[in-house]
Amino acid sequence: MLRTTPGAVRGGGGAAAPVVELPLDLVESETVALIYDEEDGLGFYAEFGLVEAAFADPDLVRRRRYREHVLSYLHDDSVEPMMLRRLADRDPDKASVLFRRLLKRPRFDWARDGEELLRTAKAGYFARVPRPRVSPLSERLAAYAGRR
Repeated sequence: MLRTTPGAVRGGGGAAAPVVELPLDLVESETVALIYDEEDGLGFYAEFGLVEAAFADPDLVRRRRYREHVLSYLHDDSVEPMMLRRLADRDPDKASVLFRRLLKRPRFDWARDGEELLRTAKAGYFARVPRPRVSPLSERLAAYAGRR
């Protein structure tokens, strides 16, 4: 949640800087990705380094920690399909190997099966109208929203 507080650090224009309150799982993560997407808005992704490493080296999913985090990204409703697409698009062949091992589907091919996997695992995402989770607001609009 972004908000301004009276005690926040002042920027160059004298306006209060936004204060970001993060969930404990993000604060305790070794790595966190902060990604802005045109459709999905601003997102924070816990333990991104582990998931990114698994996409770069699919052998890592043999280790429980990597396997659990990649599966979490696949099944967690707070992780948009865009995140997995971006990681897989870096090297679709490695993404294919990763999901073959992860899902125990020896014929899985990211180019052919990736979108269907995302639509199945993230059915709730595709069932709703896309809306950004976080939107920047002007001071005037934030003041109006705060009156409610």
